Amino acid sequence: MLIDFILPPIGSSGGIDVVYKYADLLIKRGHDVRVYKEIKASNMHRYKSAFVNGIHQAYCTVKAIFNYKKYSNKIDHFVWKITDKSIRAADVIIATAWPTAYKVDRLSPEKGEKFYFIQDFEIWDNEEIVKKSYELPLNKIVVSSWINQKLKQNLGIGPYPVVYNGLDTEIYHHVNIDKDTNDICFLMLNHTLPKKGVAEGIKVFEKIREKYPNSKLRMFGFCDSSNIPSYVEYHQNPTKAELVKMYSESDIFIFPSLEEGWGLTPLEAMACGCLVVGTNVGFVQDIGVHKGNMMISEPGNIEQMIQNIEKLIVDKALQKSIQNEMKNVIMTLDWEKSVEKLEKIFSQQEG
Repeated sequence: MLIDFILPPIGSSGGIDVVYKYADLLIKRGHDVRVYKEIKASNMHRYKSAFVNGIHQAYCTVKAIFNYKKYSNKIDHFVWKITDKSIRAADVIIATAWPTAYKVDRLSPEKGEKFYFIQDFEIWDNEEIVKKSYELPLNKIVVSSWINQKLKQNLGIGPYPVVYNGLDTEIYHHVNIDKDTNDICFLMLNHTLPKKGVAEGIKVFEKIREKYPNSKLRMFGFCDSSNIPSYVEYHQNPTKAELVKMYSESDIFIFPSLEEGWGLTPLEAMACGCLVVGTNVGFVQDIGVHKGNMMISEPGNIEQMIQNIEKLIVDKALQKSIQNEMKNVIMTLDWEKSVEKLEKIFSQQEG
């Protein structure tokens, strides 16, 4: 099949990594795959002022012009604008975020069967416009039951096929590191979106530290550390090897998201042997088991998360049993199974 993905021209994220992983796997299975990137930025409709939105769009376009080579992949095809003239005729074309959904919807049928690969409920830019993107006549694919739940609750649509993300265990696995301290080492993702629950996670850690003064917190992320306390040991944009080392050195990973389409980092942490205390969002609703493979609390319930962490700290038998079950759940997240399911969905619609 001729398969095309539509991505933004610049930027890094777990969701973008997932798209490239599928592109590589589909190429290995014999498909002709391209990733198209539009240099001219989309109007994100993020601000109330049309003028400010226009300035933001212009800024992002200039930024893309000067930085696109930095984000270039061998299968990328950069175009000024996504139109029938700039996109080849294909069997399948896939939108990967709400702005690209509108672009794919406007393309002619010869550009391929149209899909919308939904990795989150992305209403933080402009709730009204984003919600309308989910109602476009595109074939939807979601990465978790949580997304199907949000689409049903908010728009009365779905459910749609669920394809779990896989996990690269060749990259993410425990590495032996001599721990020369009795500190309880915590790890957490930093992010600027409030829905990631960073503020709540910090509150949880500080309450734990009051009772267990030997608790230490490391954080990592793409953004800077201006939104977190100075006592946090921060790693901005770490390499995968550095991240694996941090996961392997940590005792507990705090996953405090209030909303989450999937949740790559807590699963990476699990694969590296780090216990996860998280909220009932994203992948947790599909494969998380409380006191089985992780400790689960309700989103925003700080006291419940504190209690779950304390249970782990004092109960060594619980720690060991969860670590054993973590290995089992990680083994189910096989990229080959995921791409087979994705390929089957494409074939059924295309046929």
